[in-house]
Amino acid sequence: MAPIVILIRHGEALHTHEWELPDPSLTEKGVEQSKALAAELEPKFSFAPEECRIVVSPLRRTLQTVKYGLQWLRDRGVPTEVRAEWQETTDNPCDVGDEPSKVKDEWPDLDFSTLDPVYPQKTGLYENSEEAFQRRASFAKNWLSQRPEKCIIVVTHSGFLKRVVKGPKFRNLEYRVYELVEDSEDLGLKLEETSREVIS
Repeated sequence: MAPIVILIRHGEALHTHEWELPDPSLTEKGVEQSKALAAELEPKFSFAPEECRIVVSPLRRTLQTVKYGLQWLRDRGVPTEVRAEWQETTDNPCDVGDEPSKVKDEWPDLDFSTLDPVYPQKTGLYENSEEAFQRRASFAKNWLSQRPEKCIIVVTHSGFLKRVVKGPKFRNLEYRVYELVEDSEDLGLKLEETSREVIS
């Protein structure tokens, strides 16, 4: 049975008005938003730690969102896997990640073992084209469908989210809950929304 999927957009980051910033961090507001996410999500979270996995984009703003918003799950033993397919779409400096060796040094307790060695290059599956975005979205959904966990929490970006799911643009720290189902229209998989929350 495919897992329940919780998709989360990262908190507000420094590139909000300046796309030339390389791999920017969260703003103070983004940190507070992430802490508010923890306060909102923890009391209503019903899955056992061994039933869950956190998946996160390798960019700094998503990693920090996990740190401040999902540490309570990590403290319970939920593993956190860093995966390249959940990175942002464009090749603007703000959407190109730092070198993995540097990021791993900053986040030694995260699992980088499955990070695509192509990262952070924007080539192949990660190139800045709509065709590549759609291929990457299909790849991500297929990967989710094969996981044994009952719940997977993904922290990612608005540009990629709009290729993975239909609906209005995710706001910072908005999260939506989905079930993974067969899509009869395009003979693939789709994420069907069951609920959503916005952390202000």
